[in-house]
Amino acid sequence: MKSPAGTVKKGKGKPSRFQEVIARIKRDILLQHYHPGDALPKEETLAKEFGVGRALVREALGVLKAQGYLEARRGSSGGTFVCDLLHSQGMATLLTDLIVMRSMSIKHLCDVRILIEPEAARMAALEATPSQLKQLGDFVFKGQTAKTVKDRIGFDVEFHNQICELSGNPFFSLLMRSMMGFLQQFLQVLDDHTTYLHDKDIHGILYEAIASRDHQQAFESMYTHVAIMKQRFCELEKQFLNIQAKNLQK
Repeated sequence: MKSPAGTVKKGKGKPSRFQEVIARIKRDILLQHYHPGDALPKEETLAKEFGVGRALVREALGVLKAQGYLEARRGSSGGTFVCDLLHSQGMATLLTDLIVMRSMSIKHLCDVRILIEPEAARMAALEATPSQLKQLGDFVFKGQTAKTVKDRIGFDVEFHNQICELSGNPFFSLLMRSMMGFLQQFLQVLDDHTTYLHDKDIHGILYEAIASRDHQQAFESMYTHVAIMKQRFCELEKQFLNIQAKNLQK
């Protein structure tokens, strides 16, 4: 923007130091100066590097954690670590917020699952290697033998995520991890351990179709499974929203 004399006002439109710190750390991640799993330097080191205070660095790291680029780990080997963006939970949190705001619904999310997962299962039946199939079978076994509902849900989530990874399409994998991450949070909010939404044997049926390379059966079985789960999740949406509204008012 120019002043009446035709000169450019200094500082107008320039990013703040806070924004610059966020942008520089994000740039280093995107340019792979830091790789997934790498630890960032300590806050005081970053503060000296950027010429700012530790409080500003801590705030900037908090933003990048919320966006899914970084995660905090506790313990003796803890610190701030770079996330694998394909496995980031940032989008799952965003989905939760959008549904709580009623900007989208469980139906919208499940409609996308119906479009993606049957095709992912078909591709997995065609593309998966023997070692990948073994890993998929391990998730089925662990889910069936889990001692708690929470653990079983966790293995079920990984089973679905793994199928999308085996499809060979990273976009399928990204979307599925985000959606399944949200659905896992959804069930944790309900915290109803007396109800288990899954049909007991469905993952075994899906695994057998994929492992036997029956891509058409894998597609059809997944389509039926996701359609049934859509109905069950939609039936619980009102209860989920009521609980979230009460939590926000506390």
